Order: sequence, then C-alpha cells, then structure tokens
Amino acid sequence: MRDTGATPLWKVVSMRRILVLVAAAAMLAVVTAPAGAVGGPRPFETDHKTASKTDAIPPVFVDPGPTINAAGDEFDGDPLRLVVWPNDVRRYSIGTDQIGVYICTWDGATAGLDINAVTATLNTTVAPFYDALSDGGYNPVFVKRTVVTLPGPSYQGCADEIERTVNPLWNDNAVIGALDNPFNGGRGGPGIYCNNCVSLANTQFPANQRWAVVDGGSVASIGGFPTHVTTAAHEVGHTISFPHSYSGESSDEYDNPLDFMSGNMPGHLLGGRADDPYGSLAFNRYRAGWIEPSDVVFYNGGVVEMTLAPAGVDGTQMVVLPTDYQYSFVALDARLNSAVDPIPENFEGVSAHYIEQWCRDLLTDEITPCGGLSSRPYSYPPSPYAVDHVTPVGGEARFDVDKGEELRVQGAKLEVLEETAEGLVIKLIGFDDVADSVFVDDILWLADSGITRGCGETSFCPKDNVTRGQMAAFLVRALGYTDDGGGGDLFVDDDGTTFELDIDKLAAAGVTKGCNPPVNDRFCPNDAVTREQMAAFLVRALGLTDNGGGNNFVDDDNSVFQDDIAKLAAAGITTGCNPPVNDRFCPTQRVTRQQMAAFLNRALG
Repeated sequence: MRDTGATPLWKVVSMRRILVLVAAAAMLAVVTAPAGAVGGPRPFETDHKTASKTDAIPPVFVDPGPTINAAGDEFDGDPLRLVVWPNDVRRYSIGTDQIGVYICTWDGATAGLDINAVTATLNTTVAPFYDALSDGGYNPVFVKRTVVTLPGPSYQGCADEIERTVNPLWNDNAVIGALDNPFNGGRGGPGIYCNNCVSLANTQFPANQRWAVVDGGSVASIGGFPTHVTTAAHEVGHTISFPHSYSGESSDEYDNPLDFMSGNMPGHLLGGRADDPYGSLAFNRYRAGWIEPSDVVFYNGGVVEMTLAPAGVDGTQMVVLPTDYQYSFVALDARLNSAVDPIPENFEGVSAHYIEQWCRDLLTDEITPCGGLSSRPYSYPPSPYAVDHVTPVGGEARFDVDKGEELRVQGAKLEVLEETAEGLVIKLIGFDDVADSVFVDDILWLADSGITRGCGETSFCPKDNVTRGQMAAFLVRALGYTDDGGGGDLFVDDDGTTFELDIDKLAAAGVTKGCNPPVNDRFCPNDAVTREQMAAFLVRALGLTDNGGGNNFVDDDNSVFQDDIAKLAAAGITTGCNPPVNDRFCPTQRVTRQQMAAFLNRALG
C-alpha cells in the first residue's frame, strides 16, 4: 500500500504562497514545423493569449562550424523520433552536471545569504529531487564558487558579473547565482543550441552561456518562511531545456498546477505555488533521456488495456497518441502522490498534454521544427489553474482535439479502471476511421463492451456492410450465448468459417432458423444483413413482444418481417431511416457496421 501522504525525498517543508511573481522580460518565441506542410500546421494556440511574463531564456542558436559533426535531421538521436533536437536537449541532462554556485550581493542587500549554506541547500534539495525524478539518470552537483558584487539587484546583471568573475579552470557545465534578497523568483536557460550537432566545441560556462539566477528566498529560509525549493528546481529545469507547460487559454505560462515547470500549485488552487517541487510531464522525462524508449507505447487504435506506471515505478511511463503531423501529439502519463511526486491526492490520475514542437518565424512565416525550451506542452483539455486534464480512477475522457492537429484516433476514449501497486490500469478505445461517423459513440460503446474488436488492428470499417456471420458474432458476444446446441453442425454452408461456432450458438438460442425456408439447412454467412432481417434477429434475441399497434412505417407492408419491425420500433430501438420524418424503415437496405453499433447500443446499452 503506497503512502498517500508521502513527503519529498529531498526535504520535509510546508507550503506557502509565493511572495513575488517571477519578474522577467517577455520572451521572443520564434516558432517552426516540417518541410512540405501545405499552409503550415494547425496551431493548438489558435486563440492563445500571449504570455505576459516568462523566466525562460530562449536558447542561442549557433552555426556548428566545420569542426563539429552535425546530425542528419532534427530527430537523430531519438529512436522513437519524438524529440526534436535530442542532442541539444540531452547534452546536459544525462549523468553528472557540475554547476557552480555564486552569491550576487550589492550595497544595501538585506538577506545575508551565506554561500556555504546556499550550496548545501541546493545539494540537499534540488540535487536529490532530480536524482529521484530521473531515476538516477541525472545528477546535478552544486559546487561553491564565490560572492560577486553588483551595482544593484538584477538577474542579468548577476549572470554578467559571474561571467566576468568565473575561473575557466573550474570547468562548470553551468552556473547558478543567488540574489541576496528575500524574494522568490528567477531566470534560467540552456544557453547554446546547435541544431542537434553531435558534439559542441564549448560545453562549459561561460562559453555555453548556460546559467540560472534565483532570488534568495529560493535557496534560503528568510524571515521565517520555508525555502521555496520549487523555484530553484524550476530554473535548473530551464538549463536542461525543460519548457513551461500551460493551458494556452490564459496569459500566464504558470497555470498548470501539476508541473514544477509551471504552476506547481497546492490542492486548494488559490494561485500560490507549493514550496516543494512536484514531478513533471513524462514527455519532459523522456526528452531528457530518463525514460527508455521501451517504456513508451504508441496508441493507433483498437481496444487496449494496460498499466501506466508513475515516475519511480518500473513499467510503461508514457502513451503517445500521434497525429499525422510529426511535431504534434498527445502524451499521457500516470501521476500518483509519492516521494518522487508529492502532488495532492486530488491531482492523481492520468494526465494528458498536447505537445507542439514546431515554430513559425514571425517575420518570414516560415515553419521549422523546434524543441526543448521552444516547444509548447499544453494541458489537454486546456485547464487553466485546474486539473481538468487529469482523469482520476473511475473517470473517463475523450480526445477530440479541436485545436491543433487531429489525432489519428480522433475521439479516442480513455478509461482509468483502477490503481495497483504497479500504477494505473487504463483502457483506450478508439479506431482510426470513425471520427466523422454520427455513430461514433455507439461504436465506442460496442468496442468497450467487448462486442467488437474492429475490422483490423486499428480500424472499424464503419461503412462496410454487416454479414450474417458477423451479425452472429455480434449477438453472441453481446448476449453471452454459450450453448452451441451440443456441438452439432446445424448448417451445411458454414463449415470452416470464422463465425461457425457463433452461428451454432445463435441457432441454439433460437435467434436464427437459417436462410432457406422451409429446409433451413443453410445460414448464408457471407450474405449482407438487411434492416428487416436485423429486426428479426433482435426481436428474437431480446424476446420483444409488444408491436405498439403495428404499421409504424409506410414501406414495410409487404415485408415478412413487418411485425418484427413494429416490435423494434415500439421498443425504441429504431425510429426509421428518413429523419426527420421517419415514416420509412427501408427494410431491404443493407445494414452497415456503424448502424449495427447503433442498433445494439439502443437495445443493450
């Protein structure tokens, strides 16, 4: 039994509201996508309000130059081809990452930060947090450097003075400065990107321009307030290319309560930030190289039941719902309260995020791929200051992406069935060819009920006609028939067919007599089912007796199944075939698979 009141591995601290909002300059986002996209991609943020503030420092792109081997394309280095520029993103996020620690003070500074204490705090809070979140894959080591003096408090001024002071022999991969004040905020960035070059000529500060600066309240307890570790962890996250996740429906890039790279909000959702960092999106962990490709599953349709494991537990960590646009997809992960991820219990469940890794140049309108800090993870569905993008145990969600690119399995249904020691047991139900069907809900019900497995691994073939053999299988699964009539071969024309056993069970239940009266030694398994035959099948299967007075439709007077049609209408299973008038039944019209789904859902759902 897991401890739902687990405290963080790195420290036990209380929660408080943030003292000061992060002050930073507006980021100039240059955005990109795949070559050859006609008219460019559909952006998720169609009605997005531009973020008013951001602490993330955009990466600086450099020409790799003739001495550096450049990789072939933007996905090289990622076998699943999910992460754009993985070599840039993973340059510092795997293994030991040495980060120099500085205090930036000035005349009149009041916090009185001690560099030894700040370094110790980072090594006993932020370092263990990343070690736990990465399952040992990333180990930042904070090393005491020196105190520098500024004219006054400034994030950029602190970074500039550190650059002037740094000893290149220290060989730090990055630096973190702490402003000698009691506030809580910061800035940070990954420094130089080189569009996926295999090796970078300069991987250490200051050549790589990789730095973070935080206010004193992020690294020390000042004025009786607990140390706000979240901010320090957040800014270090930016130095390994973690972007903000957010809803895209507010002007705040910090409105995702579930992510330490965003709101990191306590359970009451009052807009404050919890002092201790929560976990983050599985996609962040994958792009950082902390999740093995074998622990990622692509869902392309069908009925799939599986266990989704949270951070810190072995198993599948992420499910990807792809679009046809290689830089956009939905990612699902399991979030459960634990020492690795101390979220409130009311945040637990399967979280969904829509990932965009393309950018549009604001001047040329050119679309190109962009990853890392320039990518955009959105809560899905958009959930500003809420967790509507989290499906709890016992809950359901539908993925009908109406912004951005449509999913290959548009309209897929997620059910979170139960929690086990291994994680959350989920079921995904959907097909890649039913999004435009008016019967999509009926089709998903049919699949969820185990009545259909589709017509292939990922498709349903909604407009295909239903054969009598398929009809037998649908009804046998729906009604749970098990008696095959003693194993007798009831018909001469179904031997060796896929549905022979289902046909025998249907006949044993009295639902069919055959297709060639009066002999009825044949079933005609490959013949298409007509609507009047469907009426007879369902009336016998359901034992319907009330015909409601009969004569519901003007076109079934000559049908031998007229009484069955009337009983089906009286039971509300059919309303006709010509809405809105619905005075016709179209008795000889063939039944499609999607219509069959509707008939069965009305009858049994």
